[in-house]
Amino acid sequence: MRSQSNVVNIDQQERPIRDTNSSTSEDSEESLPDSFEEARAPLTRRPQSVQEDEILNDVNEEENENARDDQPFTKELTKSKRKIPKERRKTGYAFLLLVFAGFLNDFVLSYIHELIPESPPLPDFAFSILPYWPWALIVSEVLMISSFSAMLTVAILHKYRWAVLRRIFTIGFLLYLGRCATMFVTQVPVADPNYYCSPKLKPEERTFWNILVRALSVLIGLGLKINGRHTLCGDYIYSGHTIVHVLYSPRRWLPLHILAFAFSSVGVLSLLFSRGHYSIDVIIAYWITTRIFWFYHTLADFDELRHSFNGRNRFVNVIWYPLFNFMEQSVHRPIPRKYELPFKLPAGLNSLLATKTWTVKFCRILNCLRTLVFLL
Repeated sequence: MRSQSNVVNIDQQERPIRDTNSSTSEDSEESLPDSFEEARAPLTRRPQSVQEDEILNDVNEEENENARDDQPFTKELTKSKRKIPKERRKTGYAFLLLVFAGFLNDFVLSYIHELIPESPPLPDFAFSILPYWPWALIVSEVLMISSFSAMLTVAILHKYRWAVLRRIFTIGFLLYLGRCATMFVTQVPVADPNYYCSPKLKPEERTFWNILVRALSVLIGLGLKINGRHTLCGDYIYSGHTIVHVLYSPRRWLPLHILAFAFSSVGVLSLLFSRGHYSIDVIIAYWITTRIFWFYHTLADFDELRHSFNGRNRFVNVIWYPLFNFMEQSVHRPIPRKYELPFKLPAGLNSLLATKTWTVKFCRILNCLRTLVFLL
């Protein structure tokens, strides 16, 4: 009898356990389809374009922001972090830094012009397989000016134009400042033996003032041969032309992106056809430009990467991080890809463009104008 009662008690104790297990299994079974659907959703949905994904992200961010508005403690913090201030003064500082780097670049060129070895060009694989076209340097500079003009046009038409221009000027400053260092430490022979180089100064004429005046003359011509003022030699490692060609590359507007890639590729190849730069100059310029551009924007887009995490975040160890922190201190999220005119339209034209049909037509016309400006 005792054994039977013990069995009954054990069965009674096991029943609630089984009931709870069955209930949890039922709950898990009920949740399985949802979890599977959630897991399958990205694979089964219709592929979307980059623009559609950005619209969905903006909508989700707005919904999350509206949900956070109900919390009084996080409302002010959320708005301050989502806001992208203009900070025109910082943009002005960045522009002055770029001008300073350009002047320092020409000053170093004016100095090392006296140190260029008068020997034949170094062996170069590209020179051995490509024909020599001296006029191709002008083609490269024309394409470079076109790319730079398109970059400024896109930046000015951006809704957050001051932040975009600030990044362009800051990255340009870093690239040309690094170019000053590489030009100063290493001088190589002139790549084009037919390129005209100004006569070197006599030993008694090599004064700071003469070098400064010569640098200002090159700066006025923006360092381009097409302006007729670039007659100094030695600005090789690394290529400043490649910096401008590579720095501009929009992700959207596929026709403009294709044209930009074609112009940049032809411009860089023209440097090699004209013997304006060695191949190593182009390779180093491409490598440094893309890495600094990607590095800078990765730090800017992810606010978490601005903390050292007890020394585990190596991104903050770059020498230019204090400058980055100063320029991007008030920006805590990626800059949305939104565009608008830098000036206000008349009220009548504004109401006309308020309709969806006219807005679509206006956007198409604006895209055509961007492409036309780029081609010019």
